[in-house]
Amino acid sequence: MEFARRRLFYRKQEFQLAWEGLGPRTGLFTHFKHGRAPREALNDAGHFLGGALLADGFRIFKNGGLPLLERRTGALIEEIVLRSSPLVCDEPFLPIRVYLHLSHVGLHDVRLRYWRPASRAPSCVACLDLGQLELPPCWVIWNVGLDYQVLVELVDWVRRLALPWFDLFENAEELRRMIYQRMVSGLDLDRSLEMLLTEFGPAEALKFLEECVMPDERMGPLIRDATHRIHNASASGAMGSDPIWNIATIASAYSLL
Repeated sequence: MEFARRRLFYRKQEFQLAWEGLGPRTGLFTHFKHGRAPREALNDAGHFLGGALLADGFRIFKNGGLPLLERRTGALIEEIVLRSSPLVCDEPFLPIRVYLHLSHVGLHDVRLRYWRPASRAPSCVACLDLGQLELPPCWVIWNVGLDYQVLVELVDWVRRLALPWFDLFENAEELRRMIYQRMVSGLDLDRSLEMLLTEFGPAEALKFLEECVMPDERMGPLIRDATHRIHNASASGAMGSDPIWNIATIASAYSLL
């Protein structure tokens, strides 16, 4: 019998339902039990991927029992994490996801000026599903455990999507060019501003605001209003889920506006 080696979802809600085991079932393989312990299948996938990426500088570790591949390049910490579905069904495969985590040790220092509390300022740049680098972006569930070919395809996807994404952050000049073109997956405007501060300093961050952010007819006035409120202490400058408020917070801390 055959089964899908990977399932692609273009709507987050549909993906979440499938990942949590609440989505529609195909009825295939319901009479099978997973032939191996989920942790063993997950570890096998991690070691296969780790072996394939050894020449690329990645080393395999465990993070809370989850396979984690890590590469350190200068100030960057690049991680690939495999996670299994919270619900293991009566199927002959184990559904897993591939997460990409990127941290920059210098980002922690930049955030000390505006993070509350400063002692908890993180160094995380971005965290995303591997499928978010595909065109069009999607979420992917990989079914591992029975078919060796699925691991070969997983390695191919990581090489084709994840490695170039990590490599981009290792080239500061190319990263700057791509940020100005708004072509860096995983970076919203606020994270883009933070990365320019980290790599190039306040002058470059100010240039980015003046050329790419403030001319926007919708965002510009909102950011100026938020910055004014922070300067007048009528509102607290703190990072949250609103990119506009985050930009105002960063700009206020570094006197960019």
